[in-house]
Amino acid sequence: MRRSTFMIALATVFAGGLAVLSAVAPLQPLMSGKSDRLSGKQTETAFLPERFGVPASRQE
Repeated sequence: MRRSTFMIALATVFAGGLAVLSAVAPLQPLMSGKSDRLSGKQTETAFLPERFGVPASRQE
């Protein structure tokens, strides 16, 4: 009886520790690196002017 109570208490402490650890630890990095969205080929950035109502110019 005493051993089973100890095992239940140990499992409860372990589960509580895991719950606290998962709640405190962030799932993703808080700060991400900045990206240069406008670098690359013209075709990769064509959506930016078109999105704001400016017709895209074809340059190749």
